Amino acid sequence: MSTTPLRIALVSDAVLPFHKGGKETRIYHLSKVLVRMGHVVDIYTMKWWDEGNTYVHEGITYHAICRLYPLYTADRRRSIREGVMFGISCLKMLRHDFDIIETDHMPYFPLFFTKMVTVLKRKPLYATWHEVVGLTAWKKYLGPVKGTIAYIVERTSIILPDHVIAVSKHTQNQIRDELHYKGKLSLVSNGIDLTRIKAIPAATETSDIIYVGRLVLHKHVDLLIKAVALLKISSPYIRCVVIGDGPEYIKLSSLVKEMGLTENVIITGRLESSDDVYAHMKASKIFISPSTREGFGITILEAFACGLSVVVVNHKDNLAQYLVTSETGIVCDLLAPNIARAAETLLNRSPGPSLAVDTDSYDWDQQASALERAYGL
Repeated sequence: MSTTPLRIALVSDAVLPFHKGGKETRIYHLSKVLVRMGHVVDIYTMKWWDEGNTYVHEGITYHAICRLYPLYTADRRRSIREGVMFGISCLKMLRHDFDIIETDHMPYFPLFFTKMVTVLKRKPLYATWHEVVGLTAWKKYLGPVKGTIAYIVERTSIILPDHVIAVSKHTQNQIRDELHYKGKLSLVSNGIDLTRIKAIPAATETSDIIYVGRLVLHKHVDLLIKAVALLKISSPYIRCVVIGDGPEYIKLSSLVKEMGLTENVIITGRLESSDDVYAHMKASKIFISPSTREGFGITILEAFACGLSVVVVNHKDNLAQYLVTSETGIVCDLLAPNIARAAETLLNRSPGPSLAVDTDSYDWDQQASALERAYGL
């Protein structure tokens, strides 16, 4: 525990308990541990709640610096307008006091404006970097013109922080090799609440396959549904639970109906309690994530902690694949038949000692201590 308490300002447009995602989970759990260590944690975000401009939850104070803008556009892609408007609103932090300011790298624009704040207040700017996207991926996501602009923004934003914190070793290497960042760079991994996960009993309603995560394009949950349709041919009663919400929810629900899978695929939407999520995971047999873009893969670690083997896909932007070994799961190509074959293999595999994974090193307490060291404590 640090002997020098700090006032830490964390900047992110989306946060728990209002919006669920990897970066939100990271900020929430690290903040709780930092508060327990004696630090004061303020989170600056959009106005996700109804009353007042501040919201206190588990010792963390949330500050609304702008109104709530939709994160996604009508075509289910990340909103540029939201990123710009939230970024500009970060200038309001000139009125707030802090010792440390750490800005989430996505959606980039806040970095430009928090840099102005830190220069004027003579404070260092820290930035958490979850993933390196790159020109090819940006063009595929936004088209040739907008994608090129997004890549320029990505390359420019990396020069702004005084200290970058990578969430995985692979992201750390990409920041050096692909973005050519020359400044201070620390590794503070994502983690899991291992004590809490171990204490949760399995749900009474069982499943064969489970997915947990946002329902967005790059997660490719549609391929999971198509894989279940293939598995149904030989296993008519196979059951898959999809936990999550997002812009693809309606499209995916329609796909389930179109493929005649209403008895096989259950899309729950977002579950308010993490305990319920862990209970469902423990009541399943395997975990499947067809995502092609993961800066880390917290749900993969959670699946391991729940005793599940996993299926993930082989893609250069999916860093979650590096958490998986031949003993803990299968990395396959991004095709429904491949996902189905991998699932069938794992469903037929007897669980046992091969699922033993060193999840202890990813405990949030250890990562919070690493973050303190990055802050120079």
